[in-house]
Amino acid sequence: MTFSDLQMWLTFGVIALTIVGFSLERVAVETTALASLVLLTLVFVVAPGAFGLSSPLSFEDLLQGFANPALVAVLSLIVVGQGLFQTGALDAPSRHLARNTRLPPSAVFILLIVFAGALSAFLNNTPVVVMMIPVLMSLAREQRISPAKLLMAMNFATIIGGSTTLIGSSTNLLVAQVAHHEAGINLRLFDLTAPGLAIAAIAVPYILFVIPRFFGKRPQEAVKFASGKQFITEIVLPEGHPLVGMRSVSGLFPGLRDVTVRLVRRGTAIHLPPFEDLELQPGDLAVFSGIREDLARHGIIKPARGERSTETAGGGTHSVGEAIVAPGGRIIGRSPAETGIEQTSGISVVAVERRGRMSRQAFSDVRLEEGDVLLLSGKDAAFDRLRGSRDLLLLEKSFAPLPARRDTLRSILIFTGLIVLAATGLVPIAIAALGAALLMLVFGCLNIRQARRAFDSRIFMLIGASIALATALERTGGAQFLAEHLVAITEHGGPRLLLSALFALIAILTNVLSNNATAVLFTPIAVSAAAAIGAPALPFVMAVIFAANASFATPIGYQTNLLVMGPGNYRFVDFLLAGGPLTIISWLVFSLFAPWYYGI
Repeated sequence: MTFSDLQMWLTFGVIALTIVGFSLERVAVETTALASLVLLTLVFVVAPGAFGLSSPLSFEDLLQGFANPALVAVLSLIVVGQGLFQTGALDAPSRHLARNTRLPPSAVFILLIVFAGALSAFLNNTPVVVMMIPVLMSLAREQRISPAKLLMAMNFATIIGGSTTLIGSSTNLLVAQVAHHEAGINLRLFDLTAPGLAIAAIAVPYILFVIPRFFGKRPQEAVKFASGKQFITEIVLPEGHPLVGMRSVSGLFPGLRDVTVRLVRRGTAIHLPPFEDLELQPGDLAVFSGIREDLARHGIIKPARGERSTETAGGGTHSVGEAIVAPGGRIIGRSPAETGIEQTSGISVVAVERRGRMSRQAFSDVRLEEGDVLLLSGKDAAFDRLRGSRDLLLLEKSFAPLPARRDTLRSILIFTGLIVLAATGLVPIAIAALGAALLMLVFGCLNIRQARRAFDSRIFMLIGASIALATALERTGGAQFLAEHLVAITEHGGPRLLLSALFALIAILTNVLSNNATAVLFTPIAVSAAAAIGAPALPFVMAVIFAANASFATPIGYQTNLLVMGPGNYRFVDFLLAGGPLTIISWLVFSLFAPWYYGI
């Protein structure tokens, strides 16, 4: 055995250990990825240097993954999505869709996921996933369900949809180019549609009705924004407020189903529920109750007066948080306005929760008691000034940023520009995403701290390490070794067995290597294998396309898997459990359909 052969087998071992480490999650994903890089460095840099041997990989080659355009694109798109979330850009359309359709929420979700898959047949699925993530996140919050139930299903639907036409995926086009060069095969736009629809016929029901059942509430979701406390607050509606012009129907306000209107005072007149044909007008004092997330989404929670005048000056993130009125505190018996909190610290008391007891009095008439929970609003720096107070006990885990509604239009325009550039191919998606992330920061849609929080170290290390593993597998001839031995083992079993085995091998490797690298590597091998047994090359080329697109079983299989990993709070093993069966479905359907369809 030569040293080059030894390096190939050691690469196989590192890949196996890395996948086991990712799956078991006994240690952090970042630690496993870093360990794989260290092992590759020992195999390809330290050992050859110690014995004076040549190596197909340098240390710089192993680190190239961290400068890969795919990594730049994924991380930039995550920042762009965070900007959309911070500005609440898609909350209004998602609420409109969720509330004004005659369909039940489950049907709305199904339609959105199917629409995303159909759109991916004609657009690159990466911008489609980027576009759908904030929409589904908003709808999930609206319906009080876990985003994990929707995001992976949507992502997989776009991958399936991208497999049904020649332009649906860059993988399809790459294989078509290589197949034309190797075998003179000219694939047309809809040559992939028949086998693609056959796979979709079985895969889509699995995606829609089985995958959501894998996921309950993700652990971090419970603390993302708020508890279920029902706060009471009031607001004097200014000109242009989104609630102005809203009219009551049958005693209630249909646009405020998740918030209770407890009282409306107009001049000296007081209106109590049920409200008969009442239209909210500028100057009305309205008292509301609801959980803090809903109060913020409707613009009822407002910044402190001292902060509103400087909110564009970059004075820090505007957040809301909860505090308990301490026993013996000086603010007991005072109304929220009389506490002096806003004057001394710049923090506004925007709502009160009192152990579930809600009266119909105005918020300004409430007298604080020991144990009351106050909902506070202000800049992070102002909260720092309040942390030394003995009158209030801040609940640190309750803090969350408020959406910057003033930047909604800016974030939508930036996002639209990104989608147009990426979909038309005018610039590479990595450049478009990087530029969009910069514009989100420049125009104040989110600040540096929010962007830094959106940065996911798991994705950074996963992509960097996986590209290093893929490079090692190619440079050592490991992928070629696997392909050649597969052909040798199955060539006497007929074209159907070889076709099925080729699909299975590519489907496994595409979840370890990048799908484009796997497709380009195996296309000439597939053409040669077909020629060796006297079979037509076309079905084998198709096997390469659909198997390379079957990148469902790991988050590193395809970049859109990584895009939904953070927002859905998925683990490595989630993709294996939910996406693994989908890979098997694709393999079985193609293995049965293709021989009949292509007559082999």
